[in-house]
Amino acid sequence: MKNNNYSKEIEQYTPCRMMDIYFDNGNEITTGSFKLQGIGRDIWLMLNGKNTIRCIVEKLCTKLVTDEKDAILNELLMVLRMLNKRNAIVINWDPIYKMLRSQRLHYEE
Repeated sequence: MKNNNYSKEIEQYTPCRMMDIYFDNGNEITTGSFKLQGIGRDIWLMLNGKNTIRCIVEKLCTKLVTDEKDAILNELLMVLRMLNKRNAIVINWDPIYKMLRSQRLHYEE
């Protein structure tokens, strides 16, 4: 996958949801602050800290029956940036992030 706007390294990032509470009715994901439908819903469900961005792009290309990986990557990154701005995801997941975050909150009390 070649993309002129992003480094190759970003394809290995493993985005992860930070919101564990959401409602999925099979067609739409609803959280307290936004709704995702269609491909947005599919993307949300893949943000588990295990799938790389490259893997998500490949899965989306298969689902959409396209080989336009650069276009899918650009759209995916746009969605990831939007979700990251809303503090709904971490773009490059570190497995101990939640633990560190909860400890930091505990110590701030």
